[in-house]
Amino acid sequence: MTRDACIRFGHQVRKLRVERGWRQIDLAQEAGINEKYVSDLEIGKKEVCLRTIVAIADAFGLTVEELFKSF
Repeated sequence: MTRDACIRFGHQVRKLRVERGWRQIDLAQEAGINEKYVSDLEIGKKEVCLRTIVAIADAFGLTVEELFKSF
């Protein structure tokens, strides 16, 4: 992922998280990832692998396609 794509993906994740009223720790627990990783992901500091994308989509109750729909 390019830096710009990481930032855009992070903004999408944050938007979905906030819409649900979740804290970063809530998403981390639902997706089985580290809270610090969620923070870094949301600001575009970390690249995300496919496995994590699937875990985040599952946590939100979305398909991967739906997660990227407004990306």
